[in-house]
Amino acid sequence: MKSHISPTHSQDGHDEYYADTVVVPMGRPDTAAEMLRIAGGLVHPSDGLVIALVIALGNAEQTSKISTQINDVIEAFLNTDAGHQVEVVTEIAVSVSRGILDVARERNADVILLGVHRSTQGRVRLGTVVENVIAAAPCGVLIYRSAESKAFEGVVVPVDGTLPSAMAMKLGVSFALQHGIPLRQMSIQFDYHYDPEHEEAIKHYEAQLPGEQSLTKKLIRGRQPGREIVDVMTAADLLVIGFSQKTDLERHIINDLSNQLLNQAPGPAILISHYEWHQGIRGSIEHGIARLNPQLTLVEQNELIWSAEKSAGANLDYLVMIVLSAALSTLGLLTNSVAVIIGAMLVAPLMSPISGFSTGMATGILRLTRRASLTLFSGVTLALLISIVMGVLLPVDSPTDEMLARGSPNLLDAAIALVSGWVAAYATARKGIPAALAGVAIAAALMPPISTIGLGIALRDIDLAIGANLLFLANIAFIIAAQYSTFLWMGMRPTEEREGVTLGRSRAWWLVLFLVTLVLLAVFARLGSRAIDEAHIRERLEAEAFHGAQVVEYQVISSVPLSVQFSVQSDHQITPAEVEAAQILINDLYRQEVHLTVVARQVVRPLDPVMAAIREELRAVFPQAQFADVWIEEGDGVVLHAILQDYEAPTREQLEQARSRVSQVVDADARLEVVYQQKLAVGGQPPSVPP
Repeated sequence: MKSHISPTHSQDGHDEYYADTVVVPMGRPDTAAEMLRIAGGLVHPSDGLVIALVIALGNAEQTSKISTQINDVIEAFLNTDAGHQVEVVTEIAVSVSRGILDVARERNADVILLGVHRSTQGRVRLGTVVENVIAAAPCGVLIYRSAESKAFEGVVVPVDGTLPSAMAMKLGVSFALQHGIPLRQMSIQFDYHYDPEHEEAIKHYEAQLPGEQSLTKKLIRGRQPGREIVDVMTAADLLVIGFSQKTDLERHIINDLSNQLLNQAPGPAILISHYEWHQGIRGSIEHGIARLNPQLTLVEQNELIWSAEKSAGANLDYLVMIVLSAALSTLGLLTNSVAVIIGAMLVAPLMSPISGFSTGMATGILRLTRRASLTLFSGVTLALLISIVMGVLLPVDSPTDEMLARGSPNLLDAAIALVSGWVAAYATARKGIPAALAGVAIAAALMPPISTIGLGIALRDIDLAIGANLLFLANIAFIIAAQYSTFLWMGMRPTEEREGVTLGRSRAWWLVLFLVTLVLLAVFARLGSRAIDEAHIRERLEAEAFHGAQVVEYQVISSVPLSVQFSVQSDHQITPAEVEAAQILINDLYRQEVHLTVVARQVVRPLDPVMAAIREELRAVFPQAQFADVWIEEGDGVVLHAILQDYEAPTREQLEQARSRVSQVVDADARLEVVYQQKLAVGGQPPSVPP
C-alpha cells in the first residue's frame, strides 16, 4: 500500500500502514457492510477515502436499486465507524472489470479490495473479474474471502522470505495495530527464499508491534506446511497471504500453499498484491507510467481478437462501402471540394482490415494477419479501379489543388498517419470511444491518396500518381506501426497459450514492418529536406531576380539532365533580364547547368483613380504610342515605370513634359523611367492616330 505520512498523525509512527484511497466494488449489497469494514481498516482514519463503487452495465433500474441499498449500508457504517470518508461512485462501463480498473486509475487509488466467496463444495472460485483486475490493475489488489465469523480476534501471516510474504506481513501488522489484536507469524522453512532486503523489511514491520505478547512466531518445518497452519488456526483468525501480481493467479493458487490455505482456513482470508516502486525520481516515473497505462484485460484482448477475426474478411458490406467511399473521394478531388472528401472519410471501410492486421501483428496470430492483408489488398484494388474509371469518364483539364496536395507528400503527412493510427487503435481497444473516430482517422490518411493515384493514371500525370502512391504506402506503414505500438502499450502480447500464435513468423513480420517504416521515413525526410531547399530557392529568386513578383509551383522536372520549371506571378511584365538573372542564380545554387523554364503569370488589376489619371496624361503627351505596362514604385520618392511602344523614340521634351504631368497627379516630385520598344511597319506607312 502507498505510504502516507500526515503531519497531524505522524506522532503515532503508524501512518505508513494506511492507504489514502481504497476502491471497493459493491456488487452485492448483502456483503457491502463486511467489505466496508475491511476497507475501513486499510485507509487512514481521518484523511483516507473509501470509494464504494457501483458498476452500471446498462440496466438503470437494477443499478438504481443497488445504489439505494449501498447508501443505506454506508449510513450504518458511518454511524458505527465515524471518521472514515466514504463516497459512492456509479461508473458506466462495458464490463465490471473495465469499470473497476478505470475508476482505480482515474481516482489514483492505492488499493482495490475485491470480495470472493467459498462455494458449497468448499473451494474458492476467483472468477474472470478478479483475474482480469489482477492482471491489469495499476495499484495493489486485495482479495477478501469471507467466512461465517464476521469478526476476528487474531492475525495469521505465513512468511517464506519472498516479497509477497513481506507485504503480507506489513498488512498483517496494520490490522493488528488497528484492532489491537495479536499476530502470529508462521515461518515456513520448506523451500524458504532468503533475501536480506525482505528479511530486513519483515523485522521492521515486526518492530512496530507494541509488545512481545502481540507477536508470536512458529516454525513450520514439514513438507506440508498448509496442513500445520490450518491446524493451529481458529474461526476467529484472519489469514493474510501474499501473492505476485501480473501472474495467472488461478494457476498460482491451484498447486501451492495459497490454494490450501485459501480453501481450508476456518476464518476469513485476505490475499494481498502490491506494487513496489523504486524510490526517488525513478519511482515517481514508474508510478506515473503505470497510472497512465490502460492495460487491457484478458477478456478485452480476446474480444478484440474475435472482433478483428470477424471484420478482417471481405464481405458484401465491405465491398459496397469501398465503392461508395472511393466514388465520394474521387468526386471530392475532381470538384476540389473538402466537404465531399470528408464525406468519403465518414464511410471508413478500410479501418476493419487494417485493425485486423495490427491485431494479428501484436498477438502473433498470423492467420489473422494474412486474412486482413488479402482483404486490404482487394479493397485498395477496387478503390483504385473506381477512381481510374471515374477519372476517364469525368475528365478535368489539370489536377485540382486537393489532388496536388496529396501528390507531394512530406513529413507532416507522415505525422498525420502516425496520429491517425494511434487514434484508431485506442478507439478500437477502448469500447467506450465511438468507432467512427477511428474510421475517420484512417480514411483521412488512405482513401483520398488512393483516389489521387487513380486520377493521376487517368490524367496520365505519372508524377502525381507516383507522389500519391508514396503517400499511400507511407500512411499504411505508419498507421500499422502506430496501431501495433499502441496495442503493445495496452498489454497485448503473443502468448503460447493463445490459439494460432506463431512466435517465429511473427518476429519476421515485425522486422519487415520495421525496415519498411525506416525506409519510408528516410524517403520522407529526403522529401522534407528538398522542400526546405526549394523554399529557400524561391526566397532567393524573389529577392534577387524577380523584384515585386512571387515564385509559385516550383518543380524539378527531371534529374538527369537537371530540369527545373517554376511559375512567376506578378502585376507587371516579366523581362528577359529577370529570367537571365534567375538562370544564373539557379545554376549557382545547384552548381551545374540547369535547363530552366519560367512561366510568367501577369496579374491584371482594375485601375485606381491615380493610375487612370496618369495613363490619361501619358496618352496626351504620346498620342501615337501604346503602353504595354505602367506601374508606380514608391521608395525614396515616387518612380513611374512605363513600357512605351512606338514607331519613333520619344524626345527629351516629351519625357520632361510627361514627368511634369505625372508629378502634378501624384502631388510629388516624380521620377520617370521609360523602356522604349520600337515598332516596325513593313509594306506601307505607319498608321496615324487620329487626334
